[in-house]
Amino acid sequence: MRGGAPAVAVSAGFTDYGDYLGVALSRPLVAAGAVPFLLPYLEDSAARAAVLDRVDGLLLGFGRDIDPARYGAGPHPALTAVSRHRDDFELALVHEALERDLPLLGICRGMQIVNVALGGTLHRDRSEYPPAARAHPGGDWERWDLVCAATLGDGPMPPHPSHPIAVAPDSRLARVLGERALVNSYHHQAIARLGRGVEAVAWAQDGIVEAIELPAQTFAVGLQWELQESWRDGAPGFAVFEAFVAACARRSPRSAPARPVAAA
Repeated sequence: MRGGAPAVAVSAGFTDYGDYLGVALSRPLVAAGAVPFLLPYLEDSAARAAVLDRVDGLLLGFGRDIDPARYGAGPHPALTAVSRHRDDFELALVHEALERDLPLLGICRGMQIVNVALGGTLHRDRSEYPPAARAHPGGDWERWDLVCAATLGDGPMPPHPSHPIAVAPDSRLARVLGERALVNSYHHQAIARLGRGVEAVAWAQDGIVEAIELPAQTFAVGLQWELQESWRDGAPGFAVFEAFVAACARRSPRSAPARPVAAA
């Protein structure tokens, strides 16, 4: 946003989680110095362009599973409900943001939608993980409901299921998070095949990909864990929000020509 704090467009959907959607991502962004704007599902490309040309960054948030048909797979009994409108919107949005070299941060589903948009695939459930990874923590929806409630001030915050990760030492993520970290784990899906131009930069001990980057972009980072639940009280996750907002603040003029990105 010219003449003020960087403006960040946020896509988090409108299904499930209630008022949690209204505060979970905006709080850390505001604390890091950004002004967040929650996006509707803009179905018209001109409308999406008008928004992207007026913001300094894009955050793709958590939410429902992506329809497996988007990456060439069929239904699975462990899938959550899907959101066709959100899938349509965000798959287009990823390409349009990357064409502008707009700083991009993907959290949980947000990381996965970037990978799928670029031709990658997902394990639809932990039951499809490699055998050594099938005990990976995740899919505890009852505890997640308690997290949402606690974030809104309705009860104590439960302990998060968590595990350590290793971060590639030459990655952007390592520069802000370090080469070792402990992260929460609520996801029941994970990246199977990386998309074009996508690099894995962090892994759980069982081999599950926990973070990605797009090296060709100025700042494009995806994280599999719920970063919005690991930033308070000096938690190291806040440094990721700060690095993202700093990239948004350094955003080159929005009049720069778009660079085409190959379609999925």
